[in-house]
Amino acid sequence: MLLLKIIAKLLLIPVAVMLTLIQWILIFLNSFSGVVMGILSFIFILTGIAGLAFGVASGPEILKELALAFVLFVIPHIGDWLVERIVLFRFRLRYFIWS
Repeated sequence: MLLLKIIAKLLLIPVAVMLTLIQWILIFLNSFSGVVMGILSFIFILTGIAGLAFGVASGPEILKELALAFVLFVIPHIGDWLVERIVLFRFRLRYFIWS
């Protein structure tokens, strides 16, 4: 049983390294998309409010635009959640390898 545990630990070391690389790549992509999507959602919100204030668009059109702005705003937060799950799995894997 001890021999199987040692073999499993040795086989999981490359998995832990790959999870670290995936984590770094996802953090970079999530940071970049957070900036881009934040700017886009801000533009959509301002456009919706301006359209409502000047009477250019009706209520349902503005609600669609605000819903799109909200979705664009939430996507980086979903990415943060995914990165947190990868970090948690990596820490559990590292604990198993070190134990």
